[in-house]
Amino acid sequence: MSKQQIQLSINGTTRKRAFFLVYIVLCIITPIGCINRQVKAESIESKVAIPKDDVEFRKNGAIVLQAYTNTLTNLSSSNSSEPLVQEIYRQQGYAFIWLNKNGVSPKGKELLQFIDKVDFLGLNKELYPFERLLRMEDSINKVLPKVDFVLFKQLELMLTHTFLQIALHIDAGMYNEQHNAINEDYTPLAVNHKELLSTLATKPIAMLFSSLEPNHQQYRRYMAQLRKFVATNAISANTIHIRSIKEDSLGAIDDIRTALVYHHYLSASVTKEEKAYINALKKFQSDNNLNPDGQIGKNTVKALERNNARKFQLLVINADRWRSDAIDKFPERYLWLNLPSFRLRLIDHDTLRLEKRVVIGKPKTPTPILESAINQIILWPTWTVPQSIIKKEMKSFVGYDVFYRDGRMMVVQPPGLKNALGVVKLVFPNRFSVYIHDTPTKSLFNIDVRAASHGCVRCQDALEVAAQLIQVDSSGITYDSLVVLKDEKIATRVMRLKKPMPVYFRYFTAEADMKNNLIFYEDLYKKDEKMLSIIFKKALNK
Repeated sequence: MSKQQIQLSINGTTRKRAFFLVYIVLCIITPIGCINRQVKAESIESKVAIPKDDVEFRKNGAIVLQAYTNTLTNLSSSNSSEPLVQEIYRQQGYAFIWLNKNGVSPKGKELLQFIDKVDFLGLNKELYPFERLLRMEDSINKVLPKVDFVLFKQLELMLTHTFLQIALHIDAGMYNEQHNAINEDYTPLAVNHKELLSTLATKPIAMLFSSLEPNHQQYRRYMAQLRKFVATNAISANTIHIRSIKEDSLGAIDDIRTALVYHHYLSASVTKEEKAYINALKKFQSDNNLNPDGQIGKNTVKALERNNARKFQLLVINADRWRSDAIDKFPERYLWLNLPSFRLRLIDHDTLRLEKRVVIGKPKTPTPILESAINQIILWPTWTVPQSIIKKEMKSFVGYDVFYRDGRMMVVQPPGLKNALGVVKLVFPNRFSVYIHDTPTKSLFNIDVRAASHGCVRCQDALEVAAQLIQVDSSGITYDSLVVLKDEKIATRVMRLKKPMPVYFRYFTAEADMKNNLIFYEDLYKKDEKMLSIIFKKALNK
């Protein structure tokens, strides 16, 4: 081996030893540094004393918060708020956000006041540690002007966690449907909420949270009515019982009058006036999506027995549905079907242009929640009978075309007055193979609960809806001319829209209509109880 090779070997060995020594030193120093910070923090926390000035408070506070945030648990959970909390305080040098040497700061008090009123935002206050926060604030106030950093650090981080929790629930909803649990998935929105905190000094907290809400008129209209309800009603769980109209008609009517007073539809001073009673009952029925006939049916009784606590819970879970929905802004024109309302609406620049009754899927074959755009209108459509109906329901194939394709029996009903799809079909791409169509069975449009299909939507006056879509599409075809086309010949005709019409199927059991009336609907598909059992777990278990 040459001298040069020997020298290189020695140098390489020396470098390796140096790196190893540095590594050993770092391994020793880092834990010592952590231990020293922890020891300093414990020393500060052991003394409940008056800080000399703001500088000393901030210095000691930073040491305490750094040590405390480094010991946060649940770091193994990718969805936990702890990593986000650690990052927030690390970026700002472990300075207090909500407290100063005088206790809870003005911004901290602002957050506490906001938490106290979260029901006005459609949140369940029981999900947030409001009472515990107040007790901790009271404990801090009792020793002021001395500072107990143990209490300070705990209250500080609890306020930050609560801020992030509320931000998440406004931004993405309280309910995590995938896990059937309270939403604790902080990771996807962590960057947004971290930025939100960075503007805390310059903006009111209410404004910061408001920036996370959906930005469309339907949501704003709904939330205005929710806030009005909370402001004008005692959210109590009073039991409302309506006696049987068959067994005690006079007693039942007295109960109904009392219930109408409770629900603010009838003044206590005119409860015995028949006309006032009937008008109030009809208005109540209308606001609950029932036939306003003034008759006492089981659906009317069920709606009357819904107390304010239950109403508030329903308002909250439906606000939550809006927040977890992907809709941030609606197009200028669209078709809207809130399934529990049994009504299809054509909205044009936030104005109701057309409204028709619909029949949706039965609970066993529900109409799906979806979003698409109508691109075809088919006059005199054929109906390809689904395999499930062929196998389970069809007993006769008279009047149908039957053939085999790829080994499967296909059954097609030709166009005509008896065709199950009626005279027109509105088609839009979707993975559920559902569509909106006419029907020869018109009587179902006259009942309150219109759920009778296999998933498709039967529409009242479907030809009129089709004409409206064609007119909006600037195709120059009026309703009258479409009727002429229909009557000319029973033959399938496909018309394609130049600009597809957006269509939304959603599920809300409470909504505000275009006239700002708050309407409650029957939970036909039993989706409410799942959400209520999670969001209002404490209240329901009392």
